[in-house]
Amino acid sequence: MMRFMQVLAGLVGALLLAGEVARRGDSVLAQPKAWDDLLAGAVLLGLALAGARATPALHAAGWGLFSGVMLATLGVNLDAWIADAQKPRAGLYSGALALMLGIGAAAALWWARRR
Repeated sequence: MMRFMQVLAGLVGALLLAGEVARRGDSVLAQPKAWDDLLAGAVLLGLALAGARATPALHAAGWGLFSGVMLATLGVNLDAWIADAQKPRAGLYSGALALMLGIGAAAALWWARRR
């Protein structure tokens, strides 16, 4: 199971980084709204590479950071969806973010229970 969790962290971290760069292009570092996703993705990718050398507490903290970023973004998207703002596909984004939040929270709890 630990190997699966490390692979999951690597995949999620890499996809989060790649998705943010693809979304914002070469101006990704000039846009502060992207920094939280970049940080969370880099932390997860780093923890996946560190593997067992990083303590379970660090893994739990990394997944907690990821979950916090997803929760904040989910709140923004739910607000746009409920308020019927002009943001296209806010409902779809909200569903995807809720799924990612669930994965992040479950991973953080799994690591928090390890000694």
